[in-house]
Amino acid sequence: MAKRNTGESVKVQQVLKLVHELTPEERDEVLYRLKLDDLRREIQKGIDSADRGELYSEDEVMAYLDEHHKQRLEKQTK
Repeated sequence: MAKRNTGESVKVQQVLKLVHELTPEERDEVLYRLKLDDLRREIQKGIDSADRGELYSEDEVMAYLDEHHKQRLEKQTK
């Protein structure tokens, strides 16, 4: 494993210490906000893609969703 910069190591340790000091409710809120931020970034990627004209047809989207749904059903029945 590559050695980390000492400053990086200290920052990571500080963040971990702060996380351990959070209540379960605060941890849930932080996790919720991180997931929400990630979702917003993914939505923005889609908007940016559409703005560039990189769109899928309705048939392509429905075929993808059908296949994805079938795969999920297969996993559930195993």
